[in-house]
Amino acid sequence: MNIDITSERFYPGPNRHTLHSAYEAIVHLGSYGSTPTCERQDFVSQILTLLPGLHDHVCSLGVPGGFVTRLQQGTYLGHVMEHVALEFLYLAGEEGHYGKTREIPGQDGVRIVFESETEEGGRLALQAASQWVKALWDQERILAWSHALSTLLDQIREYHLGPSTRAIINAAKARDIPVWRLTQENMVRLGQGIYQKRIMAALSDETSAIAVDVCQDKELTKQLLQRHGIMVPRGRSVKSHEDAIAAAQELGYPVVVKPQRGHQGQGVSLNVQDANELSRAYAWAAEHSDDGAIMIEEQAPGKPYRILVVGNKVVAASLRWPPSVTGDGIHSIDQLIEQENRNPLRGLHHTLPLSPIVRDQGTMMALIHQHLTLHSIPDPGQKVWLRESANLSSGGEAVDVTDDISGALAWDMVRTAQIVGLDIAGIDIVTPNLSQDLRSSGGMVIEVNAVPGLRMHVYPSHGQSRPVGEAIIQHLFPHHNGRIPVCAITGTNGKTTVTRMLAHIWRQTGRVVGMTSTGGIMIGNHLVQSGDLTGPWSAQVVLGDPTVEVAILETARGGMARYGLGFSDLDVAVVTNIGPDHLGQDGIDTLEDLTHLKALLVDVVRPGGTVVLNADDPYVVKMAQRTPNRIIWFSTNKDQTFITEQVAEGHGAVVLSHGYLVYRDQDGMRRIIGNRVLPASWHGRAEINVKNAMAAAAAAIAMGLDPAFVGKSLSHFAVEQGANPGRLELIHGEAVDVLLDYAHNAPALEALGQIVKRLRYGHVRTVLGLPGDRRNQDLEQAIKAAAAFSGDIVVREDADLRGRKPGEMTEFMTRTLQQVGFKSGQLMTVPQEREAVIHAVKTAPPHSLVVVLFENYQTVKDAVCRVLQPVKDTEDVS
Repeated sequence: MNIDITSERFYPGPNRHTLHSAYEAIVHLGSYGSTPTCERQDFVSQILTLLPGLHDHVCSLGVPGGFVTRLQQGTYLGHVMEHVALEFLYLAGEEGHYGKTREIPGQDGVRIVFESETEEGGRLALQAASQWVKALWDQERILAWSHALSTLLDQIREYHLGPSTRAIINAAKARDIPVWRLTQENMVRLGQGIYQKRIMAALSDETSAIAVDVCQDKELTKQLLQRHGIMVPRGRSVKSHEDAIAAAQELGYPVVVKPQRGHQGQGVSLNVQDANELSRAYAWAAEHSDDGAIMIEEQAPGKPYRILVVGNKVVAASLRWPPSVTGDGIHSIDQLIEQENRNPLRGLHHTLPLSPIVRDQGTMMALIHQHLTLHSIPDPGQKVWLRESANLSSGGEAVDVTDDISGALAWDMVRTAQIVGLDIAGIDIVTPNLSQDLRSSGGMVIEVNAVPGLRMHVYPSHGQSRPVGEAIIQHLFPHHNGRIPVCAITGTNGKTTVTRMLAHIWRQTGRVVGMTSTGGIMIGNHLVQSGDLTGPWSAQVVLGDPTVEVAILETARGGMARYGLGFSDLDVAVVTNIGPDHLGQDGIDTLEDLTHLKALLVDVVRPGGTVVLNADDPYVVKMAQRTPNRIIWFSTNKDQTFITEQVAEGHGAVVLSHGYLVYRDQDGMRRIIGNRVLPASWHGRAEINVKNAMAAAAAAIAMGLDPAFVGKSLSHFAVEQGANPGRLELIHGEAVDVLLDYAHNAPALEALGQIVKRLRYGHVRTVLGLPGDRRNQDLEQAIKAAAAFSGDIVVREDADLRGRKPGEMTEFMTRTLQQVGFKSGQLMTVPQEREAVIHAVKTAPPHSLVVVLFENYQTVKDAVCRVLQPVKDTEDVS
């Protein structure tokens, strides 16, 4: 019997469980889920011995040791796996603490969720937790536990951001600059829209590609620097062993041998003393050379330093020490290296302050110069240098010397970076002292690095840590926090219209607006992708577009439930309403569940932001308790006492007063627009659009726009001009009019019915199709709401059956309509959407209104426009 992880999901941002990235899995425990831990104290004792950090887990009891209490009193293995996975991630350097394990009703499984920085790391942690928890439960011996744990932690760390990238993003977060990881590697977006910058470690999109290429070629770099008077070592490039011997003889031993295009000190040999050593050094360099070009240089006098230049300033400097071990008179050098590599500060992939000490040709040459081998046993206290080049990637260490850099040397370093063309540069020099410029001291520039590692400056082995991440952020964002105005809209009904209205208002400012909605992604006036795009992926498209100046993001239930949010925080969140739609899906079974999910937007509004809430919806009103931020309420019928009290507390409100939409706050009352002159309200008959306009106006005001400007902008928003396609879109024909709408749940259809009745058509025909993934009781309510305003109904079926069988939905709708009194003459069934619309319009009595509740907007719009001839008072139908 096994423990099986049958499905998984990763939330890269805030989600229904936690405001941090998280990993979720469905785990089937089989017989392992039936026995509580209190019946296996041997298991409890052993797991706490192997992972003593579990003693600190608070669990649901909220105090350190809470999880141990749960183990002793009795919990189950799914819960244990959750905590073991969290402990693995903590040991790998993560700070997450949230975890939850719940049984899945009606299924033989549990849902395990825990914070994890990466999808891959979360997967590794849970897989290892399941294997080792099972082994301990089965009383199997776990061999080489320490080695296995160390290997696991290295594997998890491989997916973490490196120390250079992390230093920069920590500085960005301290400046309140948004951060979003773009790739599994170290590419990160800082900021949003037009203000964004992208980094990969210390490489930014401000860095010149030409300068990077120059730095790759050490010979070209030397030529440029030498031409501008920067001191560099004599030497030349060679492509054969014979030429290397000749070059060394010309320069005179000792010499340096290194690949012409290399990195991280690979293939570099210093202090090469004679032809024999040169042969070995040349062969090693050739192994690390892509084009076979090798540099032979004079050995410069002095100590090796790394100088970090950002912009026009030296921000850090380090003396670099080669890796070393200290003898104890007992162990060989090889054994001492092995011991040092177990230092918890050393780790693979540059994820920890120090890298493991490598054994390679550079090690052998350094030992030869000390008349030693790996098998030598050094005396107690004897320091053995394991390399002559000082590079952290091969296990070296760093000593901070930033305060020792003279102004003259700093000027040399800044000039060096500028000559090469780098905005961020790591300059390797060798010099006898730091108190003079290079020419005076006899020092030389050895290399210029385009993507300098920051680890040595953030985690020096000795000396002061330097705020190099802060320096880079200040360079990239000297006067701005990288933010554009961002508003997200959610709710059961109306969110698409509110989104479009708000985007329309912002376009009147001349800004480039990025918008996501059920119609697609708009950048400015361009549709870049069509479809129902209201999830985290589409939000990232907008926030990552370099032309976008304002982001308006419709955020639907499905994306929030399944994938979380595509952003970490917001300036403004809008919640239109909460209604019975999509219940029974994704673990959202009640209105309370749906309220909790939608309130996620409220939770991520940043300090100083604003929450826009519907004061007429009791579920939405409850969300006010979840935010410390300012609220702007909108209401068509809330009692004035509530609004007055809220305004007195410092909140705002958009309400109706004497036929006007007005904005109220502590400064008084300002008109926005007249209710009956709001085009989208159809002279006040479309009350739902009055409400939508209130929400959009409240959001615009929350984002800093003037109420009068907001009203003027709303006066230009008209459905007849295609501003809100598919939402109360009325198309006039010669004898029949057609109303297109996306209403598909009972509250939306009830609101639509009120509008239809106010239009006072002699006959109303409805083309009815409903999504099959709703509960039958919710579908029944929606069908009854449609029946209430319809004289007859054409029943059709969605192309996407959403789990239903062909014909099942048309049969269900027909049966329900018959139950509420519809006769056979009032019902027609035309399964295909296009044909149903054509039939309904062609056969409708004169002066009828045909209400089309569509699945595919463009299919329906094209069909209507072909049938209605001639047409008038509508958008272009050619």
